[in-house]
Amino acid sequence: MKKLILLLILLSTSVFARVVYTVTIEPQKFFLERIGQSKIKVKTIYEGVNFTKELPHVHFRKFAFSDTYFKIGLPAEEFYAQELLGFNKDIKIVDTSVNVDKIVKNGKVNPYIWLDPLKVRKVIDVMLETLIKNDPDNKEFFESNCQELLKELDKIFLRLKNSLFYSTNAVMVFNDKLDYFLSRFDVRYYMAENKILSGPKFTEIFRLSKEKNIRYLIVDSSIDYEVYNTWSNANNMEVIQSDIYSFNWFSDLFVLSDKIASKQE
Repeated sequence: MKKLILLLILLSTSVFARVVYTVTIEPQKFFLERIGQSKIKVKTIYEGVNFTKELPHVHFRKFAFSDTYFKIGLPAEEFYAQELLGFNKDIKIVDTSVNVDKIVKNGKVNPYIWLDPLKVRKVIDVMLETLIKNDPDNKEFFESNCQELLKELDKIFLRLKNSLFYSTNAVMVFNDKLDYFLSRFDVRYYMAENKILSGPKFTEIFRLSKEKNIRYLIVDSSIDYEVYNTWSNANNMEVIQSDIYSFNWFSDLFVLSDKIASKQE
């Protein structure tokens, strides 16, 4: 009787077991959960941590039993992959950015590809292929969900395009995180070389903001808004905070696009 109960437990466990995946950022989790839904479990390395600092070795222990680690092209992921392999030598490392044409400036590859809904399609293709390989019995389920996700991405793209199509406003940024988004939708943008702007640099930016119709200053959401508030007011610009690592990445892009397009010319 005990053997029969144990056998039933083992069978039920195998039937309802979900393949566990690890990703680096929340947008990857968004894509992967749309495809795998109830058939998979997704863990995120950057969830609830300060990813701007080096993550300790012990942090990766919680991901040790994942079947696959999906990378997206961030430089730090090479280190993360080695940490995961240190806990589980059998974990599969898959680079979802491998087929994506990336922006390269001064020999440096821009890794923030998920800010372009069209480039995300290549990322999703790799995810789908891996999910089917790991769980072929659910091939049709994954493919159906993937098609719905692609339709959703098309709607996101059109929503952003329609919002920004007639805008002539320009924005200023401090880094290259939004290059894919701004380039895809033909938003004019200018790079501020320094985060601390004063003296001659302040005068230069003030002149540039007037000449180029720069209406917005985009900064990371992790940065204190007040640091830039006085400076942006003096330059007649509005500060927009952006979180490119958010699970609701598309909602943030909607807000960003509406902001850029809304100001009166």
